[in-house]
Amino acid sequence: MENFFKFCDLNKLEHWLVMRLYIAASLPIILLIYYTIKKKVSYSVAMTLISVFLIVSIGWELWLTYGLGGGLPVDQRRSVALTCAIPVNLNWFLNSLADVLVVWIGLYLVKLFYRNKKSPFLKWNWGAFSIFLLWFIIQNIYVEAFFYNLQLGSNGDLSWAPLHPLGSWFNPTIFKIAGRSITLQAQSSWILMAPIVYLTSIYFYRKQKILHNGG
Repeated sequence: MENFFKFCDLNKLEHWLVMRLYIAASLPIILLIYYTIKKKVSYSVAMTLISVFLIVSIGWELWLTYGLGGGLPVDQRRSVALTCAIPVNLNWFLNSLADVLVVWIGLYLVKLFYRNKKSPFLKWNWGAFSIFLLWFIIQNIYVEAFFYNLQLGSNGDLSWAPLHPLGSWFNPTIFKIAGRSITLQAQSSWILMAPIVYLTSIYFYRKQKILHNGG
C-alpha cells in the first residue's frame, strides 16, 4: 500500500493516517464476510451494524465531507496529498466504515463484560450504556487529538450535521491533549451515538428473539 500511495507525495504523518483509515474501513467488510461464511454473525449484530453505517453517514460523515451545513468541505481542510490518497467522494464512505468498526468493538466490549450475566440487550441497562459511552468518547478523543487533527480545521470550519446539532456556532474547547484541542462539536456525535447504538441493538436483539421463537 505504501507504493500505491507513493504518487500522492504523503509525508510520514499523512501516510500513517491514510494507512490507518483504509485498514479501519476494510476490517468491518473482512470480518463480516468471514463471520458470514462461518455462520457466526447474528441477525441482531448484522442489522445493528448496517443501521449504524446509515446513521453515521447521514448523521455527520456526508455533511462533514461536503460541507453541507455551512462548513468547509474536507478537501479545503487538509493537504492536497491527503485528498489524493483519500478522494473526497470516498472520504465519507471510508470514515463511515471505520465508524462501524468502532461500534462493533463497543458491542464486543459490552458482550464481554456481560458474558456470564443476563443479556443487557433485552432492556435498557445503565452499565451497558456506560460501556458504550465511555468507549465512544475515549476513541473519539484519540481520533480528534491524534488522527484527524490535520484536517479538522479551526473553529467554524466544520459543517453543521444532524448529529452535530450545535454546529460551529457553539463549539468550546473542552480540554487539550499535547496542545491539541478536544472540542464539543467533534465529541457531540459520539455522545449522541451511545444511546442511539444501544437502543438500536436492543431493538434488533428483541426482534431476533421473536424471529427465533417463531413469533
